Amino acid sequence: MKIRTLCLSLFLILNVNNPAWADNHSGVTLISTELMSGLLEKREGVIEGIYPDFFAQAASKAGVTIDYRIVPWSRAVLETEKSKKYLLFPFTRTSEREERFSWLAKLWEVPICFISSTRPMNSFEEAKLAEGIMVWRGSSHLQKLVELDFANLIPFDDPRLVKRVLSKRKNVAWYTPCNEGLSLFGLFNTEHPIIIGKVVDNEEVWLAGGKNYLSTDERQRFLNAVSELAPEGTLRRRILIEGR
Repeated sequence: MKIRTLCLSLFLILNVNNPAWADNHSGVTLISTELMSGLLEKREGVIEGIYPDFFAQAASKAGVTIDYRIVPWSRAVLETEKSKKYLLFPFTRTSEREERFSWLAKLWEVPICFISSTRPMNSFEEAKLAEGIMVWRGSSHLQKLVELDFANLIPFDDPRLVKRVLSKRKNVAWYTPCNEGLSLFGLFNTEHPIIIGKVVDNEEVWLAGGKNYLSTDERQRFLNAVSELAPEGTLRRRILIEGR
């Protein structure tokens, strides 16, 4: 009996400390980075914003609880790709990512613009002639511009860099969802207005898991709730209206 108990104890110790085993545990864990426009912020350990409100509604509908992991974006993508349980958002579906991730629930379709402070940039051709184009590092936006042979890219991880660069450099723009620019209006004085160019692209934003994502009853109920709520347009309306 003592040997059997010892073996069981060793099994539990080894597996609890095994990341792969821990990854198989049930539960809903959402992973992302801090986002502008009131989309997602972490204040004193509390996750707030439009996305958390939407996911809280889905969690209530599904009868589950959710946890968040907030890390730099490139790290969130890498960790999700290796994980069996993380649900990454907001993630754009691209040909390069198609086979590397599991596409679990569509959230909304996002209009993409160039945002500047001196003159509007309304096309990819205009933007190629700019001094620099800011773009989130590790994002689908960066991949898109690389595929279009942009040679003036400024990848960044810290959103505070956007304000500093746009206020000091005249011929620079930010390639991002159009609503992101709306949040910058209050950050500049009248000497540096924010100009949102015409929509140059649209992207589908998803809740995604890694290629080896492991479904559980709890996670599937949550995804079903997200898929039921998203088509109602509540998330899209809040993002586009509250960002103004």
